[in-house]
Amino acid sequence: MIHIAVFISGRGSNLNAIIQAISDKRLDAKIETVISNDKDAAGLLIAEQHGLNTYALSPKGMNRAQHEEKILEHLNQFKLDYLVLAGYMRLLSPDFLKHFKSEHGHYNVVNIHPSLLPAFPGTDSYKQAFDYGVKVGGVTVHLIDESMDRGIIIAQEPFPRFPDDTLETFTQRGLSVEHSLYPAVLQQIAKHGIESKPKQKLNK
Repeated sequence: MIHIAVFISGRGSNLNAIIQAISDKRLDAKIETVISNDKDAAGLLIAEQHGLNTYALSPKGMNRAQHEEKILEHLNQFKLDYLVLAGYMRLLSPDFLKHFKSEHGHYNVVNIHPSLLPAFPGTDSYKQAFDYGVKVGGVTVHLIDESMDRGIIIAQEPFPRFPDDTLETFTQRGLSVEHSLYPAVLQQIAKHGIESKPKQKLNK
């Protein structure tokens, strides 16, 4: 079993998928705490409804180092194997990440991104891909490093764009992939740890 902290900023749909996978015994993990930089994030309600520990801290009035120091103080209460970023809309600094460095050199911080990286990094990636006119969208699960949306790719899964798609239907298809892929990747990590080389496809 892996012990995880889940970081969110919004509605918490991937958090909900992870909670459901644990409940269905498809994911051998325990969520120790849910962190948010937005006290009004809808995902916090999902966490509370499931009896999970939550910690919400707005960065307003603080610099990045002060904000991250307070989050670290909270995380230090728990014995954690991995941080799981699920729509967390803040970059984590190298000073923060160094607390989660593994013996193999990578950080034990996992992220999900709504594109086939390295294409369409940053925010609004479904819209970026849709506006570009891609024939195939995708989702990436990767390890965090000091750069935005970089790091070892653990798994990627494509999905088709159909001729009559709107941005909304395209995004919903991507979210469905996210909600399936992320718990499956986390289960792979729970069983086998992090592999040292990139893995392009997940054998689910």
